[in-house]
Amino acid sequence: MKDFLIEIFIEEIPSAFAVDARESLLSLMKKMFIDKGISFGECKSFVTPRRLAVLILDVEEKSKDQIIEQKGPMYEASFKDGAITKAGSGFFKANNIDEALICNLTQEENINIPYLKNISGKDYIYIKKEKLGVETDAIIKDNFISILENIKFPKKMRWADYDFAFVRPIRNIILMFGDDIIDVEITGVKSNNKVYGHRLLSPDEAILDSPKNYEKVLESKYVIPCREKRLDDIINQVENIEKESNSIVVDKNKVAKIVVDLVEKPYLLKAIFDEKFLEVPKEVLTSEMIEHQMYFPMTNKDGTLTNTFVITANQPETEHIINGNKRVLTARLSDGRFLYQEDIKNNFDKMNKKLPFLMFRNKLGSMEDKVNRMIAHSDIIIDSLGLSSEKDKIQKTIRYMKSDLVSNMVYNFPELQGIMGSYFAAENNFDNDIVIAIRDQYKPTFAKDSMPKNIIGRVVSVIDKLDNIIAGFYLGDIPTGSQDPNALRRQALGIIHIIKQSNWQLNLNNIIGVFIKNFSDYEKLNKTENLTGDIIEFIKLRFENDISSDYSFDAIRGVLAIELTDICEALAKIAAIDSFRKSREDRFIEILTVFKRISNIIKDTKNYDINEAILVEDAEKKLYDVYKQKNISVKNLINKKEYENAFIELSSLYEPIDIFFKDVLVMADDSNIKNNRIALLAGIDLLFKNMLDFSVLIK
Repeated sequence: MKDFLIEIFIEEIPSAFAVDARESLLSLMKKMFIDKGISFGECKSFVTPRRLAVLILDVEEKSKDQIIEQKGPMYEASFKDGAITKAGSGFFKANNIDEALICNLTQEENINIPYLKNISGKDYIYIKKEKLGVETDAIIKDNFISILENIKFPKKMRWADYDFAFVRPIRNIILMFGDDIIDVEITGVKSNNKVYGHRLLSPDEAILDSPKNYEKVLESKYVIPCREKRLDDIINQVENIEKESNSIVVDKNKVAKIVVDLVEKPYLLKAIFDEKFLEVPKEVLTSEMIEHQMYFPMTNKDGTLTNTFVITANQPETEHIINGNKRVLTARLSDGRFLYQEDIKNNFDKMNKKLPFLMFRNKLGSMEDKVNRMIAHSDIIIDSLGLSSEKDKIQKTIRYMKSDLVSNMVYNFPELQGIMGSYFAAENNFDNDIVIAIRDQYKPTFAKDSMPKNIIGRVVSVIDKLDNIIAGFYLGDIPTGSQDPNALRRQALGIIHIIKQSNWQLNLNNIIGVFIKNFSDYEKLNKTENLTGDIIEFIKLRFENDISSDYSFDAIRGVLAIELTDICEALAKIAAIDSFRKSREDRFIEILTVFKRISNIIKDTKNYDINEAILVEDAEKKLYDVYKQKNISVKNLINKKEYENAFIELSSLYEPIDIFFKDVLVMADDSNIKNNRIALLAGIDLLFKNMLDFSVLIK
């Protein structure tokens, strides 16, 4: 067993490429060893801005010897009339076998001698060959170029006059197996055992005596090759700065994951910018620092932004580093301050006048058209939720919530849409509820995001998201596979989360139908006959995925097999059935079993008319009496939203149904009696469908 090391030393890799490139190289190396039958031990991968490396311990020195069995043609197609055929000759020649052997084939298996094997009554010719193992260093050498060519990079480049593409020019290669160097060359660079340290702090080379010492040698030369160690180092330094300054670093984990691939050894340095910039909204300043400059902003304990920021450098602090970064940030913040001041000069009405010139979606008009449509949408939501007292605020919020899209700030900082709108609304003395709602209009934007803080924000968020979903379906621009460029799945999930957390009783079927009518001025490119149903199904799938880890499959699938009209009602039914199943598993299975029989009998019957006069057997009379009682009690419980009690009531039908099947022949000779019994079972099935559809659970 020997240890293996590969390091590709290159010019600076774009930081966004680093992680995937590291994982790609590791995956390629492991795949090569597995494919060649070479066992190995622990694997480590490394990446810095100037190197990609993989260390694999305890690698076998030779691939395993193998016996390879190869199947040939049928014997009867290979040997006819005492002579070998073309098919047989081709197989024998391809495997360097003497054709004379075909006359004496047996089922005795030997190495390098053909034999017969009977498969499904037919004799086939087979041969076994011994494939001797190959030295591991030879395999590595033969596959080296292919591995480099297959490392995944979003973009590659060529340099000098070499016909080879890589992410950046290669400057050195370490390729070691044990203490030995595997001799390769690419783009004029020959493999060796030389390690190059930090560009500024330790640029001279060092000789690596063993792959195992790779990380240790680099760390002695001011390079931390392990990305995870660099990340921990950055976080530790940030936390120390927080303690020393009695402050909080904004988004420290997010920024750390960005800057970790910009340095080989991190040095975190504090600097300050001019306090005059603090008059600009906090989000503008933090966006500039994080998204554009990759700095760590700092706030006081109360959350107010300070004029201190943290730089991640690749060397210890110098005056040149501090002043250089201050100059760059000052220029950026000056631009942001100017743009903000220019926007403040314009009130919302002036911004709104530009919305007709901002397209919403091709073939669906401008952003002003969308705003007008959302105001029309709002009536049914307001009525459904009993929010007539908030109607003016909701509709005023909608009127102005998209105005910041035409501002200088959002044009330059698109991630601040909504946020900037709230600042402009406050400057224009809007009601604070509207200011907050405008700020929160896009929430939630991801699975664990917070909800809009007030009911106005929640209402306008649902209206906006649902309008976007309907727009996509209206145009036939529906997410497929992993493709969802307009984030309709995410918006559907946002709607679900808002409705769930707000406990809103909303009839989605009616609401979506009204929303679609508000699109009637535009051509519907989606030719489906049931656009509402398609959108409901789209939301239903997101809902099912969202709750799949919280409730049993049967409870979810059974309830959602019935049309999803009210998300909170469906969730309550699912919770009730799930609770019943967990506490009374045996009874649930018993009900499921009898419903398998019911489903087979009633099939697609639509006859629910039961004639009590022709109920003959005691068991069917008893079942009918219980059915009538439960039909009333279950529906009363459902109306009171006592879903668990409703399902307990339904479950009590099991005994009379079971007795019915034991004592009564459903398929009686008399067709009237038979159809009456089927109608009784269909009525019971329909009663259960107030809670769930058992037929989808029956396999």
